[in-house]
Amino acid sequence: ADEKVDGGPSVVYDAVAIVISEDKAQAVSAMKPAQDFLSDAYAHAKFIGFTDAAQPLFEAVGLSGKSDEGLIELKDVADFLTSCRALRYWDRMAG
Repeated sequence: ADEKVDGGPSVVYDAVAIVISEDKAQAVSAMKPAQDFLSDAYAHAKFIGFTDAAQPLFEAVGLSGKSDEGLIELKDVADFLTSCRALRYWDRMAG
């Protein structure tokens, strides 16, 4: 992690992980840079790993309830890393 959320846009990464603690979830979801980070990652077909506590951020950017194989809950990090081998979730761009 070489960047802070308002300094390193998601476009510079091959995949992103949204890991937020329960006690900071509401505060992070209200941050415009965090919202832009997630929505840009989604728009650029990045694989996005996330923890359950990230749901308020997904709601803030209108991604709540959206599901595809490029959005991966981080219950098993190995599954996320294996998916990332494809570099992008291109099916998201087709839909």
